[in-house]
Amino acid sequence: MTQEIPLGLKYYLLILTPSLIAELNEFGAQWAIRNPGLDHHEVEKAFFAARSIERQLPEDPGHATPELWPAIMLAIHDIRRVLDVLEKETFEAVAAEALKTTSEIARANIQEVYEKKREAGEIDFRLHGLTLTEPPEHEPDPAVKEAFQIKRNDRYEAFQQFNDRILNPGEQTIVRDAKDLAGKIVEKSMGSERIDALLVMSAVVIEMANVRLKTNIPDVIQEKFQRMTTKAVMALGAIVYRDEYHQLKRSLELEPLASDL
Repeated sequence: MTQEIPLGLKYYLLILTPSLIAELNEFGAQWAIRNPGLDHHEVEKAFFAARSIERQLPEDPGHATPELWPAIMLAIHDIRRVLDVLEKETFEAVAAEALKTTSEIARANIQEVYEKKREAGEIDFRLHGLTLTEPPEHEPDPAVKEAFQIKRNDRYEAFQQFNDRILNPGEQTIVRDAKDLAGKIVEKSMGSERIDALLVMSAVVIEMANVRLKTNIPDVIQEKFQRMTTKAVMALGAIVYRDEYHQLKRSLELEPLASDL
């Protein structure tokens, strides 16, 4: 394989793989095999891949041989293929609830912006109209898009000013690549869906990471936020390295999965 893998993507894969293995182990082999949507050979292959690759994962990309990255991607693919089936019903339920919640939050945010404008003597009838109309049942709520547009500039500035020194080296690499990508997208157009995804997840990273600076909270809570920060950076990496991830999969002739961005 001749593809040059970016350092950030390597860090992302090293964060992603243990997370997927943990999810697979939570279900357990016996539960997975009983799922009617899975062939037992697929399940056995996924668990074998998980055990095999887990022993080979280095702490730092610099300690990995070039041959390890295709092996990691192959293991990720086998694990995700099983997880896609096991998590399908849960994911659909969570996604539906998330859309509803996002819509409610968006409308509340727009109402807040409208009220502030009104107090300042400006009546924005368009914003007011968005808060009064019922969200469509089977279509994206326009209030969500409007709320993202309102918050986009603030999120972008906050992300660019975020001090990533509180992150570990792998997390720093991913976050800095995310900042660079956000800057490039903003220079071209602020209407990209990808910039919204980047900035929403960057806000989560900032919120989670800032807990690391607090010394007056119990260790068990601190550890929980450490894990949450890593997962947030992992989600950010999925957005940043989407193209490189797919390119690596194609180079290994792996078919797309439902969980691929």
